[in-house]
Amino acid sequence: MKELESFISEKDSLKKIADFSRNNKVPVISNDVGRLLETIIFLKQPENILEIGCGEGYSTYYIIKNLEKGSYTGIDLNRNRLEKAESFISSTFPEKKAIFIHGNALKIIPGLDDYFDFVFIDAAKYEYLKYFELLKNRLRDNAFIVADNVFFSEKIFSNYIKDHDKNSVSGLKEFIKHISSDKLLKTIFLDIGDGVSVSAFKRK
Repeated sequence: MKELESFISEKDSLKKIADFSRNNKVPVISNDVGRLLETIIFLKQPENILEIGCGEGYSTYYIIKNLEKGSYTGIDLNRNRLEKAESFISSTFPEKKAIFIHGNALKIIPGLDDYFDFVFIDAAKYEYLKYFELLKNRLRDNAFIVADNVFFSEKIFSNYIKDHDKNSVSGLKEFIKHISSDKLLKTIFLDIGDGVSVSAFKRK
């Protein structure tokens, strides 16, 4: 009974957070993507996690929930959202090792000292490939790289793209082509949420 009550409480809490974020036009991952992240972390138990675009901590919750001994680093360009994420995660999981960094990920990543074995990307779509290129030498063998919104509301398959979406679509197409052809990666695409790519990194 306690496990059922805990599950219901968690579900209700997450729904409130998601609804609040959506009402305030803050992007959040779908429940399916959240459960995917939760499952990968549960099975892999990475030592160092990096999340690029942690928002208000909704996706971070799924990532960090089953993390036992590893550490987490979250980056977001929006200071207000980052502070909410830090408050939410620190109050929900006070025992977890988590740090939050405000700023542009492209400038922050080169200064990070850690090597990562799990990365979740959910930030500026046109910069996905740039994030990966900066991280390539900071990935541990058998690292997982998960990227959300790679289908971009099916826009990457459309023949007509609005001007304000062109950079994002172009960037996502470049990212998809790269992770599909890079010999150091094994990539699958999942038709959940708004499209998710899961890549396993293997050094030669």
